[in-house]
Amino acid sequence: MLAIALAFTACSKDDDPKPNDDGTKLTLPASRVFILNEGSFEKNNAGITFYAPNKDGSFIADVYRMQNEKGLGDTGQDMIIHGDYIYVTVYNSGLLLKLNTAGVEQKRLAFNKEDGLPRHLFALDGKLYVTLYSGKVAKVDAETLTIEGYANVGENPEGIAYANGYLCVANSGMGKGTTVTIIDANSMLVTNNITVAQNPEKVLVSEGKFFVQGYGGSYPNYTYPVQLVDISTGAVKTIAKATNFCEYRGTIYMVYSDTDWKTYKTTNTFSSYDVRTGTLNSSNFLNNMPDALGSTSVYMMEVNPNNGDIYIGTSDYKTNGDIYRFDRNGKLIEKFSSGGINPNNAVFFN
Repeated sequence: MLAIALAFTACSKDDDPKPNDDGTKLTLPASRVFILNEGSFEKNNAGITFYAPNKDGSFIADVYRMQNEKGLGDTGQDMIIHGDYIYVTVYNSGLLLKLNTAGVEQKRLAFNKEDGLPRHLFALDGKLYVTLYSGKVAKVDAETLTIEGYANVGENPEGIAYANGYLCVANSGMGKGTTVTIIDANSMLVTNNITVAQNPEKVLVSEGKFFVQGYGGSYPNYTYPVQLVDISTGAVKTIAKATNFCEYRGTIYMVYSDTDWKTYKTTNTFSSYDVRTGTLNSSNFLNNMPDALGSTSVYMMEVNPNNGDIYIGTSDYKTNGDIYRFDRNGKLIEKFSSGGINPNNAVFFN
């Protein structure tokens, strides 16, 4: 279960974190991946797995429990790096947690009933922006976890991303929403609401542009569009069809998981999009994909920003998921257990 190694150096998606292992019970190797396992709703079984790539499989199935002697909570929703800390939202427990780079909890914020339950996170210049199911985005001081203000957005906001001074928030409306809200990140004032496909869920930024992925309809008539949203003009363009996506240096990697809910058979189709040229490549970017990955629901897609490795997490919603790690050229490096149910996010320190 556990293999231990040496010291620590790190960097992240948008920061260069300093070593911060104060209070650790474990000596962890320098190269670190933390995987958030969502768990099952109302089962109180969310957790964080530690994994060390290229370190003989160093692995801890629930590093948060080992470091803090308690469980993470009910429904791990999102996880990001900012500075030399990890931040986690635990949806059904109503929590925002601040951990150091060894997984040791530093602080926690419990959202009240008026705030609603937390969903997704973005961090910028010492501030956290948290979507809340009450229809708000909270601006939170990353050091103290003190709420500094709110922006009112649409109902049941989900994904959030940032570019060029603005936040873009997907308003799911519990399946009925059709907008994204644009917020001035400094003033927290709403500057626009833009109509997109029904039930938007995820937002990412590539080359300064916003891309929104969602369901595109009501069950069972989902179309799963990925849309390019121009916040200056309000123009929206559908570029692909996908159920999950991630981004690395101007390329968006996508998967469309098509599940027949009568037979529970899933077929995955992988594609990519060149943001600079606006070109969709329908060829599979994974050049030696295992057969099992082609027929198992993809629950997570993440890219290590330090080297371009692609991590794809799968789920059967009942047992521990699997993680497939590919290099930036789509070559399979290894497969390993996620250490928990429904792996949905990963952060990287190298």
